[in-house]
Amino acid sequence: MIKKLFIIFCLFLFSFALADEPIKAKVKYNEKSARIEAFKDVKKKIDKDFYKDYLKDKNKKENLEAISKKNFELDNRLLCPFYIKSILLAYGITYFDKIDATFYYNPMGNLIKFEISDINAPYPKKTYGYSQYGNLISVSFEVDEKEQYIYNKNGKLIAHWQDDKMQNKDDKIPKILQLKRGG
Repeated sequence: MIKKLFIIFCLFLFSFALADEPIKAKVKYNEKSARIEAFKDVKKKIDKDFYKDYLKDKNKKENLEAISKKNFELDNRLLCPFYIKSILLAYGITYFDKIDATFYYNPMGNLIKFEISDINAPYPKKTYGYSQYGNLISVSFEVDEKEQYIYNKNGKLIAHWQDDKMQNKDDKIPKILQLKRGG
C-alpha cells in the first residue's frame, strides 16, 4: 500500500513538473491573421535620434571596396549588397553593436531605408522598415524560418515567402523583390 501511495505521489509531482514546460504548438497564419499580428504595436514614425548617426555611411569607401572584393563581414559590421544585373543598387549594413537594425544605403552612401527587427525574439518575428525620414514604409512578419509575409505601410500584401518561393496575390514575384543579393 505504501508503494502504491509513493508511486501516486511521484506521478503527482511529475505532472506538476510537466505543467511548467511550455507547450509549443505551431500557429498557422494566413494573410489576414499575419497582418493583424504584424501591425500590433507598430510605430508609424521613429524619432530621428535613433538613426541620425546613420544618415550617411561614414565608411562608404571601405564598405564599397569590401563589397567589390565580396568581403561581407568586417570587424564591427556585416554588409549585404543588392544588384540589378551586375550594377550595385544598394547595400545594407548591420552593426554588431546595433544588431536589431539594418541600414540601407545607395551607392553614394546616403541612407535610403532602415529596418528594426526583434531578431533575438522567438518566432514569429517582426521587422519594420522606415524611410530615411523615419516614416513606416513596410512591415515583415516572419512566421518561422521558412515563411514570411511582407506588407506595405497600409497593410497591403507585397509578398508571401514560403520555403524558397516568394509570390504576391497575383502569383508573381514583385519587381522590387527581384533584386539579386550579393554573395
